[in-house]
This record gives sequence, C-alpha cells and structure tokens, in this order.
Amino acid sequence: MPDLPRILGQRPRKQSIGGSVTLRDHSRSYRRLCASLLDAEPLCRYCWAEGRISPATLIDHIVALSLGGSNDRSNLAPACADCNAAKGRVEQRFVSRGYDVADVMRDPELAGWTKKAGT
Repeated sequence: MPDLPRILGQRPRKQSIGGSVTLRDHSRSYRRLCASLLDAEPLCRYCWAEGRISPATLIDHIVALSLGGSNDRSNLAPACADCNAAKGRVEQRFVSRGYDVADVMRDPELAGWTKKAGT
C-alpha cells in the first residue's frame, strides 16, 4: 500500500534528467504566459542571435530552474527544440562538474547561451 493516496484527477509526475520537476509550474497562468510569449516572439531567440531563422516551439528558462532560475517572464525565452536540447546538454555538463550555482555566469558556455538570449 502506498504511503499517500493518489488524488483523483492527478497523474504522478515523471522524473526528468534535469532534476527540476518539482520546481516546474504547471498552472494555467504559466501556460498562458508561455503561449503569449510564443505569440509575441514566434522565432527561436538563440537561432536569431546566430543569424538563423527557425520557429520557436517551446519556452526555455534562460537560467535553468535547477540552477536557481525562476519562472519570471524575464527568465523565459522562446526556443526551438534543437537549441533547447543543446543548452540542456551544456547545463548537464555544468552540473556534472560539480560547480556551484553561483558560478553559472563564470562558465563560458552557459554565459554564451545567456548572452544569446539577450539578457
């Protein structure tokens, strides 16, 4: 018998590699914010910074939630799946090296992604 009963209408959350499942906001207002960002800026911000044009299909956290970022509008950027995956790999390498969250801007790869996002 499980420790806690399952609440009707809620599915158990999937575990992700990023380790920030519990930090993610799944509220209706957050989904509306993401939709409005994609409507206002339909192109990938990271591709745009490199002179490429590709449609944004999702919203990326400029500073990942697992690295101390927030769900604030200023920390969100429209991104394509390829850029989001590449940035995620850089963040995973950063975490696996054992660096502290305070060193995020000192890492050249992560600083490069942040600069592309325009912050």
